[in-house]
Amino acid sequence: MGKWTDKLKADPTPWLLEKACPSIRFRLFAEIQRRPSDDPDLMGARQEVYSYKPPHTIAAARSDDGTWFNSLMGFEAMNLQRKRGPGLVWQYLALVEYGWGQDHPIIWSTSELLQGLLWEDPSIDLCELNGYLGGDPAVQAFLRKRLSRIAMALLCRSGFENDAGVKRKSDELFAELDSFYRGDIESKIYVGEHIREKETDEGTIEEVCSVFPSDQPVPEYMLLLQLAHNTNLRQREGGQELIDRLVDFLFSQKPAEHEVTQVGGKTFEKYTRFSIRTMEQKDYEEQKLVGQLLQDLEILARCGALTRVPKAVAFLDWLIGLQDEEGVVRADDFIEKTVNRLDYVYFPLEDNWRGKHKKFTDVTFRLFLILSLLDQSEAS
Repeated sequence: MGKWTDKLKADPTPWLLEKACPSIRFRLFAEIQRRPSDDPDLMGARQEVYSYKPPHTIAAARSDDGTWFNSLMGFEAMNLQRKRGPGLVWQYLALVEYGWGQDHPIIWSTSELLQGLLWEDPSIDLCELNGYLGGDPAVQAFLRKRLSRIAMALLCRSGFENDAGVKRKSDELFAELDSFYRGDIESKIYVGEHIREKETDEGTIEEVCSVFPSDQPVPEYMLLLQLAHNTNLRQREGGQELIDRLVDFLFSQKPAEHEVTQVGGKTFEKYTRFSIRTMEQKDYEEQKLVGQLLQDLEILARCGALTRVPKAVAFLDWLIGLQDEEGVVRADDFIEKTVNRLDYVYFPLEDNWRGKHKKFTDVTFRLFLILSLLDQSEAS
């Protein structure tokens, strides 16, 4: 154990190995205990992961074109009868989160498609995104660049950060980030306002949206995922200092209520904002959003920047205090009743949360992982 894992009331490993699903057991061996690839327990757990029903169901729905449901970024609940569901980005990320590795043919072949997206290959069909094009080359260029950055994040998340192409694109990203996140960032992050109409139960209302530049790497979920898993970028000279600058800005800036970018007369939403920026402990308690909080904290821990954010450290201390004497987080009063993977891309690893121990294993593992990541970061 280390500085952070010493805060656990007890080592939850025995309980997790007895109660948890194959994905949690595999990731406990791989990411917390960091066992070698030829460890018998690790190898056995990985084979169980490949036959575990949730990722197996995802893999079975993959289309011949390498996407899921002929979609790249589709974001809707899975309905196999209607042939609808999340697209390539979210399904691939889910498989990797479940513990599927490069040795699996689906991960390997999908990574080849991601390589094409990384290099903005014009021959790759934009699938559902074609509806945005309207014959405008600027919109197509914007979407392909956005997909390139997403593909880089996914490739890093699945262990391809040492690929030559990924390294080259990482160098480009580093240069852009290093230039953008210097000086008066506040004056660069937004370039205007956009008024849009929204239908509500009370009628039509107007929303004021802050417009961020379409050609700059502004903070969003996929950028942070990239930084969290791109070890080469983090470990290069100035890499961690750059991430620290970005995170410091992210948490010092008052977030706009609505954020969009505009290209060719079309408006695109910013992907994901961190709830931790705007919510307090009482909000997580009252709305039962411990899963969402853990997701944000894990990204910060993987970026090596969690301890730079006092609010994040306070949240972590609160979660640590929710353990029982076995080191298990049984905080049912604050944990979501059900979790949709489309809302929580890191959750759930268990097949469902209808049994209480299943949600407890998920959140206990996630807290244990965050503390282990902090120890590993401070030891390196």
